[in-house]
Amino acid sequence: MFARVRRLLRFVLASSLHYSGGFRVWDFLRRRVLRRSDICVLGFHRILSEEEYLLSDSLGGIVLRETTFARILEYLAQHFHVVPLEAFLGGKLGRTGASKPYCILTFDDGWRDNFTTACPWLKKLHMPATIFLITGLVGTQNAFWVERLKKAWKDSATRERIQAHLRAEVEQSGQHANVDGVVEHLKHMPSASRQSFLNRVLPAGLDVDGQAEVDRMLTWEQVITMSRDGIEFGAHTVSHPLLPYESDADIRYELDVAKQCLEEKLGSKTEAFAYPNGTWDDRVRLHVKEAGYKCAFTTRRGWYRQGADLYTIPRVLLHEGNVTGARGEFSPAIFAFTLARAE
Repeated sequence: MFARVRRLLRFVLASSLHYSGGFRVWDFLRRRVLRRSDICVLGFHRILSEEEYLLSDSLGGIVLRETTFARILEYLAQHFHVVPLEAFLGGKLGRTGASKPYCILTFDDGWRDNFTTACPWLKKLHMPATIFLITGLVGTQNAFWVERLKKAWKDSATRERIQAHLRAEVEQSGQHANVDGVVEHLKHMPSASRQSFLNRVLPAGLDVDGQAEVDRMLTWEQVITMSRDGIEFGAHTVSHPLLPYESDADIRYELDVAKQCLEEKLGSKTEAFAYPNGTWDDRVRLHVKEAGYKCAFTTRRGWYRQGADLYTIPRVLLHEGNVTGARGEFSPAIFAFTLARAE
């Protein structure tokens, strides 16, 4: 009940600011008076058709419907200069005076729908984008552990077993013992410990690895095709561990092998990195820099101020919950409100 009321109040506030011209006034002040040239980096994960949306085992926080994504791109075409990451890293963007703010589009993980669903819309509207790949999952039939867990969660016996093992730990960390809370708890542990737990609780008789086709990752053939079409690629590690929980040796492996793999497959330098889950610390940041990456993206909400640290670039992550209005359709007012709150 409280969540619905809060969502309604947000919609009313956003609509008031949008239709009264409040957002346009702020944009004018920011660019023309304050002379700020911040760059809005948007973060996506999955773009699904209506049918795929119903079939997927991904959590809602990483999913956009295809119709919503198309409307977002149309909005960006009107209100932003969408630029490639290469232009940003090459220092080709002006610092002040642009008629519209700059925007960079990024995708994390490397889901197959990036090729089948997102890429056709990007090509249609001539939008550049960068995809950060989990190289160890590209071209495999392996399911990502979150989708495996959510699929297994649908089985009542499995769900009760997982809750029995983790309820006290999850609730102690401030999470609820639902699937979202369990996933969040499992993220924040060394990958070897998480895998050991999943091996114990996921039943051998349940086909959790036989994930639906909708939840597959890209193939290398698709990656190469998109690269030839102008999509840029960066690294997102080999296996997507949260790096602050890993040893120095494991961090170096995840960074170096992912970079080497991409450079061999694509025949070009890999200069950009995205932290899994956006999680980093000073130790991880230093490893990323020493591995030869020129920049790294977090999931810390915000716009990038030109000249700030290139290894902790903030982004605005988008999903159905922060871009749609009361009827579940794309809302320019809510979208503008989401972007303004991040500044």
